Amino acid sequence: MEACSLEWQERLSAWFDGEVQAHERQAVELHLSRCAGCTREAARYAPLREALRAQAAAETHVPSQLTERVSRLVPRSRPAFRQRRLAAGLAAALASVGVLWTSWPSGMNDALAMDLERHHLKAFSRTTPCEFESSDPAEVKAWVERELGYAVEVPVVPGATLLGARRCRLHGQLSASLLYRYEGGKAMTLFLPPAGSPAAREAARFAGEETRCTQGPVGERICVAPRGSEQAALAVSELEPPVLVDALARLAP
Repeated sequence: MEACSLEWQERLSAWFDGEVQAHERQAVELHLSRCAGCTREAARYAPLREALRAQAAAETHVPSQLTERVSRLVPRSRPAFRQRRLAAGLAAALASVGVLWTSWPSGMNDALAMDLERHHLKAFSRTTPCEFESSDPAEVKAWVERELGYAVEVPVVPGATLLGARRCRLHGQLSASLLYRYEGGKAMTLFLPPAGSPAAREAARFAGEETRCTQGPVGERICVAPRGSEQAALAVSELEPPVLVDALARLAP
């Protein structure tokens, strides 16, 4: 790590993702003009940024740079026949409760799916996943409304601990994400993009009229619950889809 401190490593990462406000961006840029170590660290992000832009524009596979950064967080791949059996079992279980399961590629916008996985995996690769740490739903709700300018629900999810929240950029617009950790250590992110935003409209289009689950290009499960024609809630985790569906169901209709 080239950055001068862990705090600046985190701030540079958020700056790279476009998850900072104008005054925070100015503070980072001022620091970069004075700190050689952080400047070298920031320069390392440039090839990744270009790879991500190219992938979002034209490709369907995950850039090797991103895969290397998150590979230690991705579950080991299963043999093909076992994956098919697992997918079939999940499809049958989800169908029994009225949830649609699709494999990748699934009709979800490629750039959105990649954004969701990238933000989820990158957050939980950090020493401190959240920008705002609290297990109190009311405090997290207040922080999101103050920092992002819109209200969200912060559900209590049985078997999981609310860690807090952070900002992320989905389809070019800042959105709220809520971070949870389940018993056993597995993580989940709930993404709550503002109603009418490009990400919310795209997610609602993918889900249609019922909760729909798929697997992203890196291997995380993604479930989307529609909340009107221009709003949706999304859950991302390595956990099985029924767990994500249950978490989304904790949000009021």
